[in-house]
Amino acid sequence: MTTRTGVTACCFILVTSPIRAAELFVDQTIAGKCADYSVQSRACGGGDRTAFATLPEALASLRPGDTLLLRAGEYGQIKPEVSGTPTDPIEIRGAAGEQVTVTTEGEVALWLIDRSDIRIADIDVIDVEGFGRLQNSTGIVIDNVRFSKAVASGTTGSLKFVRSTLNRVMNSSFDDGSDLLLLQDDSDRNVLTGNSFGSASHSTISIRCSSQNVIRDNDFDNPDQKAMELFDCEGVSDAPVRTDDARRNLIERNRFSGTAPAGQSHYFNAIQHGGQENIVRYNLFVRNLGGGVNYQYYDEESLFVYGNRLYNNTFYENRCYAIIGQSGSSRRFFDNRVTNNLLYRNSDCHGRGGRQVSIKNGGQVILRENAEPKDDPGFADAGAGNFNLRPESSQIDAGSFVAKASQSGTGTELAVHDAKWFYDGFRIDGEAADHIRIEGQSAAVPVTAIDYQSNTLTLASSASWRRGDGVHPAFAGDAPDMGAFEHAAPEHGDGPNPDQ
Repeated sequence: MTTRTGVTACCFILVTSPIRAAELFVDQTIAGKCADYSVQSRACGGGDRTAFATLPEALASLRPGDTLLLRAGEYGQIKPEVSGTPTDPIEIRGAAGEQVTVTTEGEVALWLIDRSDIRIADIDVIDVEGFGRLQNSTGIVIDNVRFSKAVASGTTGSLKFVRSTLNRVMNSSFDDGSDLLLLQDDSDRNVLTGNSFGSASHSTISIRCSSQNVIRDNDFDNPDQKAMELFDCEGVSDAPVRTDDARRNLIERNRFSGTAPAGQSHYFNAIQHGGQENIVRYNLFVRNLGGGVNYQYYDEESLFVYGNRLYNNTFYENRCYAIIGQSGSSRRFFDNRVTNNLLYRNSDCHGRGGRQVSIKNGGQVILRENAEPKDDPGFADAGAGNFNLRPESSQIDAGSFVAKASQSGTGTELAVHDAKWFYDGFRIDGEAADHIRIEGQSAAVPVTAIDYQSNTLTLASSASWRRGDGVHPAFAGDAPDMGAFEHAAPEHGDGPNPDQ
């Protein structure tokens, strides 16, 4: 709803009026704008809808609450002139069942600068200068868009976020570019879920001096270079120089496979990992030829690498090691902890077995309670890509609790030795904090807030615990399983995905 203010001699009177919401069309087969467009016949006359012959004309007419449907055809840059509102978003999408293609020459396809609350869906973006640019924008949803063939090199070719927060990219595909998707310069609290990422000459996702983003349930398969990188900013392109500011991103339930072959372990990783206090959990890393997760340290954008947590992931048949830890200044590179990961049949960069990890400084990248079985760990069908555990697997209930209660107590304030293992929802609508289980108890308790400074979890309901009791995100069985996939689903849906 919007309001307008009437002025009298004595006071202000608020008068409310409903948002004008319309379903508009762009149809390039008609001669010009018409107010009696027939959806069935695709002609002016006999209908009750408004249609435009060109996309710019239609975009200029949009108001909050409107839906703009693009009929089959080829279009240029999508550049909305106004924003929607949280209660009345604007929607721009391809008409159901019709082929809608955006292609440009010398222009970025989606141009959303200082815009909010706009959904773009059901289109193809092909042969463009760059996939899109979101700058100072929020509430943007990109859903079921197929991005392919960005001409520009570097970050211009990306779907690029700059100082843009609380946006979503979902159910979309990316292929054939340099950096396919980039979060830069305080692009915080965005959610990327259900997407697939293919060939990129650099990285498929790059997170640079941006924090509290959620990367979940995506598929990465880049045969040309690395999959994901996570760093601070060093002033490349239009990025600032800002370090110690790539914090608490959540990377979970993704599949990383097929990165390019590398002669050294820091080249083409599934995740080239800098940043601070990030969580990587419940992911599958399979047959990456350039290595799995690499904790990297170098000037300028990867000088601060600390407090990161890597747990309950499965690494299978990766070359250049499953887990790599570089070394650096102990004031900047420290407290990166790795536990409950299942490593099987990984090798060095030459394909030789025997060593599955390469850690230069065990005090900076700290491995504890990981599994490296010599025999089959009991995958359901690794050849077919099913890495769930069979009922007889030795890895069931073999994991450790990632945290421990720091003192005995009863109530809703649970102090633990280390809260960095847990996710608090980042204050994103639709995101829930972890459910946790306390050692020896079967009930999963929702977490409502986390104080990372005091290492305190606030619980939704009262519980009791003893000092030293283990605490872990929800799991099935008596203890966490090793690897990414619990042998049975946990009581709540925020744990690992057993069907991935």
